Amino acid sequence: MGRHRLFASITVGLQVIVLKIADMTRLTVEEHVTADVTIGADIYNHQMIAFKTVDHACRALAGFVQIMKDYGVKQYRAVAASSVQEAANADYVKEQIRIKTGLNLEWLANAEERYLHNQAVAYKIKEFSKLINEGTMLIDIGSGSIQLTVYNEGHFTFSRNIKLGPLRIREMLGDLGSRTGNIVDIMEDYIMSKIDGYHQFAPKHIKYRHFVLVGTDLLAFKRAFMKSSSDTIDRERFDELYRNILNIPPQVLARKYRVPYDSATQLLPSAMILKKMLEMTGAGSILLSDADLADGILINDGLEKKRLVMDHSFTEDIIVSARNIAARYNCDERHVAIVEKFAMHLFDRLKPLHGLKKREKLLLRLAVILQDSGSYIDMNAHYIHSYYIIQSSEIIGISDSERDIIANIARYHSTETPSSNMVSFDRLRPENRLIVAKLSAILRLADALDDSHQQKVKKMTVSLKHDQVIIKAQSDDDLSLERLTFEDKATYFEEVFGRKPILRG
Repeated sequence: MGRHRLFASITVGLQVIVLKIADMTRLTVEEHVTADVTIGADIYNHQMIAFKTVDHACRALAGFVQIMKDYGVKQYRAVAASSVQEAANADYVKEQIRIKTGLNLEWLANAEERYLHNQAVAYKIKEFSKLINEGTMLIDIGSGSIQLTVYNEGHFTFSRNIKLGPLRIREMLGDLGSRTGNIVDIMEDYIMSKIDGYHQFAPKHIKYRHFVLVGTDLLAFKRAFMKSSSDTIDRERFDELYRNILNIPPQVLARKYRVPYDSATQLLPSAMILKKMLEMTGAGSILLSDADLADGILINDGLEKKRLVMDHSFTEDIIVSARNIAARYNCDERHVAIVEKFAMHLFDRLKPLHGLKKREKLLLRLAVILQDSGSYIDMNAHYIHSYYIIQSSEIIGISDSERDIIANIARYHSTETPSSNMVSFDRLRPENRLIVAKLSAILRLADALDDSHQQKVKKMTVSLKHDQVIIKAQSDDDLSLERLTFEDKATYFEEVFGRKPILRG
């Protein structure tokens, strides 16, 4: 076994800041420290994080930095949960943390945050791959939102974020408690108003067998609902205990279950959210997972460094997420499949030219899948609408900057050439503009080979010769339209790469 490599994950959430230091060689957590913060209460009451709260967070983080130094940690990843960014002064807070602690805090998009959390859940639940062969919903109850992720037949099926966390509910409805005695009914109505639209997007064919709860205050939940040391509670037991806590004041709940008062105030809204989702899905039991975002960062690092291997492919989850969006907008599956095949082949054969890596290949693949989604709105300017659809969609596991790249590849896969005077292209970082240019040029060629949407080209080969890229297409049909379109789209490829694409066959 090689030298032990220490790695730290730091997460800044609405209510707690977490540090975990792990030995990535042995895959063991060596240190776990938390600090409570009131970021969420500040945001929901005042839309900004108070200076006192920022100062408190910085002192806690400075303590974390010292612990990392004591352990000799050289590598870390520090992230803020997506809900923290709702604060009007979020960017200023991020900069203050950098100045006062030296930590470079990374803003996570919700899609990235849930992707990491799902990896942690999968790693910590025994036989996760077997579990998701049957209808399984992961419900991640955060302080400010819930994420519903569905797996079935071993594959990712669906994910949706709803701004409906127990802290958000408590802060938004808190004043009503003193003005009405009907707070439980009001809370139920508020929760239903937020989750009722779930039916519009949820998969219709799935029979739910498993329900996995993550993210909420598990100490309070376990003490209130768990009968034994088991991590599973059946539906009947849950309903019985739910009725028991329904009208008990938070101060009594705190004493009864030996939890902080703040946790007790969020127990009922968390349980109410869970009850409504159980009713909607018909699941018969709940499995609790203590996996958190900090675990997800550690596990993701292990997977990236190939220290860790998992049966489930999370990259496939990303691809399926894009395919689901494409299906929603009635994209031509056969056209997507053949262009995807050509684009991936071109990417691999043109590595000496583009110099891009595996991640960029994934971004190209996602752009291929979603390039024609805008045809649902307007076939004539579909590429423009594809851009807006992608920008407005959540692709699990994809950051906001990566989504910008995907949207721009789709935007410029057709006839328009990206330039710095175009807003969509200009907003990209300079290095990302070059990525978009290279990948959109490749996509243009791949798309041209099926311009008729009839899959005439059965096979293609690619070779580099001097200042040319020779593409040989095998087909039994007339390729006149494809040749015409190819010649038109080859101009931009030559402009980007300095080599002229030639279509033969």
